[in-house]
Amino acid sequence: MRNTRTPREQLEVFRSLLKGEQFPRTSPLFERIVVWAKNFPGDLNEQDKKELLLLIQRSFNLTEDELRAALAGVPEIVRDSPTTEEADISLMAFVPNGGYLHDYIRYTQHSEAPLAYHIFCALVGVGATINRRVWFDMGYFRLFCNLGVILIGPSGLKKTTASDIIVSMLQELELTKIYSEKLTPEALVEAMRDMAQGLIYAPEMSVFLGKARYMEGIVPLITRFMDCPDRWSSETIMRSKTYLHDVAISVLMCSTPDWFVSNTPEDLFGGGFFARSIHVVQEDTSRCESKPKPGDPTLRTKLIIQLAALHELTGEMIMSPECDEYYDRWYRESKKDWKNPENELLATYFQRKGVHTIRIAMNLHLSEHGTLIMCLPCFKRALGLVEWTEKLLPSMLRKMFKTAQGAEQDYVRRAIAGAKGGVIDHSILVRKVQYRMNAQQLRAHVLSLKEGRIVEERHDKLQHVYVLCRED
Repeated sequence: MRNTRTPREQLEVFRSLLKGEQFPRTSPLFERIVVWAKNFPGDLNEQDKKELLLLIQRSFNLTEDELRAALAGVPEIVRDSPTTEEADISLMAFVPNGGYLHDYIRYTQHSEAPLAYHIFCALVGVGATINRRVWFDMGYFRLFCNLGVILIGPSGLKKTTASDIIVSMLQELELTKIYSEKLTPEALVEAMRDMAQGLIYAPEMSVFLGKARYMEGIVPLITRFMDCPDRWSSETIMRSKTYLHDVAISVLMCSTPDWFVSNTPEDLFGGGFFARSIHVVQEDTSRCESKPKPGDPTLRTKLIIQLAALHELTGEMIMSPECDEYYDRWYRESKKDWKNPENELLATYFQRKGVHTIRIAMNLHLSEHGTLIMCLPCFKRALGLVEWTEKLLPSMLRKMFKTAQGAEQDYVRRAIAGAKGGVIDHSILVRKVQYRMNAQQLRAHVLSLKEGRIVEERHDKLQHVYVLCRED
């Protein structure tokens, strides 16, 4: 049976088993609990670990040195990322205990799409409903509630299923326009003549932003609209001059990782669109619904009423004194850490990280409290959501922009990572990859992985193995 206990619940199980009891070291429980202690889940603190180790010593009558020796004999479990269950648990910490987002997560609880998709779709819905009606003064410009979100994941991960839920609510409300067809730049401008606000929805991003010649200019245009200009002129892309006023465009798009590069224009990455968007990357879902139950219709009606109420809000939003102080301190301390990211695209993203956080905090606060004074808890939740998505960006970019040789190296790395404890014998690895490469090619890839300190090779008279190094 699949283990659904949280790390905290697992810890309590071990505590209750060991408390006040004595066990021989030959007990099957000993091996299990030592392995768990060696690979202690990261969301539990050092005090938890210290108490557990002391409990193990007492229950199995071990000295500190004996326990240390037992732990040393257990291989470390190497994981690129948390399990989907652990990721969902960490995400729920950023969902309020009441209000629109809380109700939205309840409504979508039986959808198989990842929790992260539903959270950010809900936030896009809030921003698209409020549009320019609420703003935050940034001195030389104003921030509005509109968000750009791209759901990224393999085919079949229910990206469109998740996004269709919020889009259908917005369509029913009819308070904001939905641009969901493949549009040329000229057609998009024409559609925005009477109302220059709305949501650009692309359930297939690669189709909406195709590489055909007649689509040239669509990405820079959307990028400009996401900045919400007060006044914009079409003279550079249309023969007749058209003026748009009070522009506010939200964006919700879905893509697989490979299509994100191969089927989209180059200016998607170099022109600022990437930095203006929040990328919600998921590889799997913890949810399993063989016959998903429809959401509660009463709850859906409540959500639509809540969105309608948000549309009535208007005015300038400010931070509470404690929120303003916290934001200023966080921004100044973080800025020096944003200067040398591993990918140049992350540099442009970090320049807008503060803006993303404020926008999400605006939507969180308005949807939960309905007031124009942003509180510190809402800002902290927004920062938590931004940094949660941010952790997945480097690995996504490495996979997306790798060369053919890099793809083969990643295949070797995954073969090693898939072995028990991230340790694999040389001969077994050769057999595993023989359909993709010969032994000479494998040696070249292993050498690159070793030089990058991704893999360690241990070769002596007794063993010839490869060990996946733990990420810092």
